[in-house]
Amino acid sequence: MEPFEFKPHTVDVLFEAHGFTFEQALEHAALAMFTTIAEVHKVHGEARVEIEEKAETLEELAAYTLGDLLSELDSREMFFNSFKVTAFKQTAAGLELKGYATGGDATPELGGTVVKAVTHHEIKVEKQEHDGREQWVIRVLLDI
Repeated sequence: MEPFEFKPHTVDVLFEAHGFTFEQALEHAALAMFTTIAEVHKVHGEARVEIEEKAETLEELAAYTLGDLLSELDSREMFFNSFKVTAFKQTAAGLELKGYATGGDATPELGGTVVKAVTHHEIKVEKQEHDGREQWVIRVLLDI
């Protein structure tokens, strides 16, 4: 199973991220977004940025988390190379997630596509059967 795959889209960037848990699929979705923005294999640094998010649905949680990560890299002028979910739970108030992204300074030579926003337009979170195993798939459309 590949962590993510880019899908054809006429204007923007569309991808599906996969994982055996929602958390792993979301980590892979973040990696797909980071890969769109920069050459992640060349991003080095020890900087760590904490993310906390709450939402009512898994789709909202994925969109809000990726949106937070996009805002953080823009405001801190960084490129991220990984995202790790450290806590994920469902409460009476909804869904809660904590995690952190790592990376380093944004340098022009590492840059790729400028992502303006994580859209809610085609976002989808679902469980699918793949090779006899259940997996999570997160579909995301990035506005570029």
